[in-house]
Amino acid sequence: MWREKAVTALRKAGYKLTPQRLKLIEILEDIGSEHPALTEVLRRVRKEFPTMSFSTLYSNVLTLKKLGLIEVFSLNGETRVELNINPHINLIFGDMIVDLDAPEIIIMIENKVKKNVKLVNVLLD
Repeated sequence: MWREKAVTALRKAGYKLTPQRLKLIEILEDIGSEHPALTEVLRRVRKEFPTMSFSTLYSNVLTLKKLGLIEVFSLNGETRVELNINPHINLIFGDMIVDLDAPEIIIMIENKVKKNVKLVNVLLD
């Protein structure tokens, strides 16, 4: 489970497991597959911790990214969270984002650009 992996990684790296950080982890596990915008994550965190600032949330998200637990990407001016850290393709249509595991396409892209692929976003009509 992602939550246990996140808690273990934070402890191992010496981070405190504050109630706010644990709530963030809980929310990301619950809605992470939806590729939530940080504004939506903050809205949910504030239900329990109304004084949490966006900068505190962002700092914690960057910590999770630094520990290799998430990726972040921008879509329509919003920062979104990606729990799937394996190279893959996000198929984006409207507000819906679906992960596509297509290693053959990832390899083709890597061969073309001579770089490792983390994430590819594809906008669909």
